[in-house]
Amino acid sequence: MSKAKIHECTNCGKQITPERRNYRYAESGLSTVILQGIEVADCPKCGNSDVIIPRMSKIHHAIAQALANSPARLTGEQLRYLRKHLGMSGDQLGRYLHTDRTKISKWEGGEDRIGPATDRLVRLLAAALDSKLRPAVSAVAEHLPQISDESGKIWELHVDVATLQTTFVSVSSAA
Repeated sequence: MSKAKIHECTNCGKQITPERRNYRYAESGLSTVILQGIEVADCPKCGNSDVIIPRMSKIHHAIAQALANSPARLTGEQLRYLRKHLGMSGDQLGRYLHTDRTKISKWEGGEDRIGPATDRLVRLLAAALDSKLRPAVSAVAEHLPQISDESGKIWELHVDVATLQTTFVSVSSAA
């Protein structure tokens, strides 16, 4: 019989046994990412919730790879995630895309729609410039003709934290 893990509340210090559940990972900068099987420790004493995220770097790479292979047009927040994942400023990404940081900011803020050619180039850049994603460049390239022009906002990205498997789920069927 395995012993239950005990967690100390980061707010009040009470000992709590975390429970596994799905968690909307808004801290990633993406409103549509759901981490499956995350430990969450809800403190009955002070009401604080501590989320215990293992292998964060690997989870972030899995998210970036999933976005590069997303079935739909990238959203502004997905573009921002990929840019930050690559450690680029708006100016740096703008140089790759032959535009300026103002245009990047408008895309990321949802003020302007990301065009299909830019969408595809950003995906290839993400795969080519991240050494851990580089082996997937050809898979990303082969996926490009299949990308729908529908907004990526209709999809949630579910990440199984144990296996790092990712799945896009239609928001209407995810509810």
